[in-house]
Amino acid sequence: MSTSNISRIAFATPEYVTENYFDGGLANYIYRLARALVELNHEVHVVTLSEIDASEFPHDGVNVHRILTSKAWPTINRLTRYRLTSTTHLLDLSFQVYRKLKAINSQGPLRLVQFPNCSYCGLASMCFLKVPQLMRASSFQRLWHETTGLPRTMDLVAQEKLEALTFRLCRYVFAPSLTLRQTLLEHAPVTQIEVIRTPIYLENKEWDASVYDERLAGKNYLLFFGRFEINKGFHTLVRALPKFLAQQPDAYAALVGRDMRTPLAPSMIDYARQQLGKFTDRVVFIDKVRHAQLYPIISGARLVVLPSLIDNLPNACLESMALGKVVVGTLGASFDEVIDEGENGFLVKANDPERLAEKICQAWTSPRLAEIGRAAKDKAQEFSPERTIPVLLKYYETVIQEFE
Repeated sequence: MSTSNISRIAFATPEYVTENYFDGGLANYIYRLARALVELNHEVHVVTLSEIDASEFPHDGVNVHRILTSKAWPTINRLTRYRLTSTTHLLDLSFQVYRKLKAINSQGPLRLVQFPNCSYCGLASMCFLKVPQLMRASSFQRLWHETTGLPRTMDLVAQEKLEALTFRLCRYVFAPSLTLRQTLLEHAPVTQIEVIRTPIYLENKEWDASVYDERLAGKNYLLFFGRFEINKGFHTLVRALPKFLAQQPDAYAALVGRDMRTPLAPSMIDYARQQLGKFTDRVVFIDKVRHAQLYPIISGARLVVLPSLIDNLPNACLESMALGKVVVGTLGASFDEVIDEGENGFLVKANDPERLAEKICQAWTSPRLAEIGRAAKDKAQEFSPERTIPVLLKYYETVIQEFE
């Protein structure tokens, strides 16, 4: 397939791997995709929110452009009596993204710009930037907020309405999973969405085993990694762990990720310790780590448990499968698009600690665990860049041709 009409490609994002604060799948997705496009000789620019400075620099062949929020943002917050704090911050981000993309485009025409739906950081550009553009949906915020049980504040409702506006403004939208596609067709103001799978590959060749060696070496453990929040099913897992740990006296659990405030507790680590009781000493809590340190932790796990209530083919699942790990995922949260029960992983009803504990025990003691792990690794090959990038580039060409 010819890709000669695509040369300068830009991505806008509220987070990227060059920034200290990132811990979401979006940053890793854009990094992997940008690196893959650079390998195909495309000139790639990433515009990202930063807490450091407004510098521009190359990073692994990608041109990174940091942007800062404007000084007017605190003043606007005071004028709105701090009732729209996140909304005004993200609107400001949207305009800063537009200004930076406009400057990059003036230095040489951009062939395409890709935005995420989260943080509506492409909103101003969709209105004013005359460049072919498309949006990758990674979630649907209203449903995400409802599942979390967040209070319906003015700030939250405003963000949801602005996200809906970006769906109306952007003609070309794609999603990584059939599950999210169906959700958006039912609830968002869109009529057509492509499904384009996420490219997954292990981008770090040099692993750093220091965290694994210090905290987990010699332990037989199951692993959860991701934010400690309700949507990821963290609360379900910690309620299931006592039964599992009681039945498997030599087992441990490693919980890796960022502690979160939720409607259940100001700290989900404190919530977990309350649920675990006497088993707390067999649960290892580790703060978020970068992939170079995370991969040895995944590789050393006997089992990976991702009991999400709602999700979108998360990187955690695909990364684990790519490393040959058996994943216990949940039904109806997109895991069933890649996991066949008992063949390359396990599935269980969401938000059911009792059944989750039973499923973990079943998987943990399965005599076929190594065989299932090999099948999981084979399945992950369907998400290799060799298979996924050509599909995305074909979609890029469609967007560019129809724009022209």
